Amino acid sequence: MSTPKNIGKRNRVIAATILSVIGIAGSLKLKSTGLISEPTLVFFVGFAIVAGLFIAFLERIKSLNLYEMQLTLHEMKETEASVKEVATALLDVIEAKSHTLMLESYDADAANQAIERLKKLM
Repeated sequence: MSTPKNIGKRNRVIAATILSVIGIAGSLKLKSTGLISEPTLVFFVGFAIVAGLFIAFLERIKSLNLYEMQLTLHEMKETEASVKEVATALLDVIEAKSHTLMLESYDADAANQAIERLKKLM
């Protein structure tokens, strides 16, 4: 059964494919009539493919910087944030366990909370 999200994604992929095919066909037609040169044909075909990919993956793009040629996907940002969160939790556990050597500063509750936080992330 298709959910509305899947239908929207499928429509976006269909639209991207149609755009790319029309762009490539139009470029080939212009080349066959002699209106454009081969380097221009390569540019138009490449542009049609990039535009199709951009439309197909539009919801996954978090940021796009053409000046620095940088593309960041949404999942990449989420992964980076989750890695930082796990690293922070692991650091808390290590710090809490290192205080076990110093009996006067050991906080069992803090150590247990850090371990529980780390377990939740796993």
